[in-house]
Order: sequence, then structure tokens, then C-alpha cells
Amino acid sequence: MALTKPPIFSDFSTSFARNPAQNDVVRLTDFDAVKRSVRNLILTSKYERLIDPEIGANIYNLLFEPMDPTTTILITKAIEITLQNYEPRANIEQIIVTPDYDRNRYFIQVVFSLNTNQRQATVELFLNRIR
Repeated sequence: MALTKPPIFSDFSTSFARNPAQNDVVRLTDFDAVKRSVRNLILTSKYERLIDPEIGANIYNLLFEPMDPTTTILITKAIEITLQNYEPRANIEQIIVTPDYDRNRYFIQVVFSLNTNQRQATVELFLNRIR
């Protein structure tokens, strides 16, 4: 019988769906847990969370600035600083912010590896203005 290695990182799924095999909440482990955390940090604005009001990238304000290289750099830096401060499980390899001028949105790619593993994972998302 092969022994399975227990997950190093574990978080609850935000859907809070029930795992029928274990009759418990579905868990995200290792890369999936860190990917969800990275995505949540990018999409969180400052003062959105009552317990820690400083957490979050606060990039929604930048979406209303002109789509130019300066705004792209500011978004990249905001993501970089937030992930360095609030996601110690991930080693950020690369952050790519690409403006989509036709649809007035940004495509974000964050490439990272876990502190415990050299394999890379990527989080991809679009940032749109919300009125």
C-alpha cells in the first residue's frame, strides 16, 4: 500500500460545497489553495475586510485611470507589493499585466512557485471596470 503525502497548505473552497466522500466542506490544497489566495488578494480592495483593512491590492481605482504604460506599471506594482506582504507561501516569479484596449480591461497573469516546491503555477484573470 502506497502512502500518500498529506497536503502542506489547505483552505476551504469559497463555494462551501459538501464533499460527499468525507461529508465535510470541500478543501483546496497546495497549489489550488495558494492560487485561490492570490486571486482573492488581487481582487480585494483596501478597507474591504474589517479584520485587516490594509489587506488587498486596491487596484480597482486604477481601472478608471487612462489605459497607458504608467497605469499598467502601477497595477503590476500594486499586485507585487500585496503578494509579497500577504502571501508568504508563494514565490512570485513573474507578474504580467496586459491592457486589452478594445474591451477596456486588463489581463493579469501571475506566475509563482510554492516555497516547498519548485513547480510553477499560473493565476490568470481579467480586470474590468465596475460601475
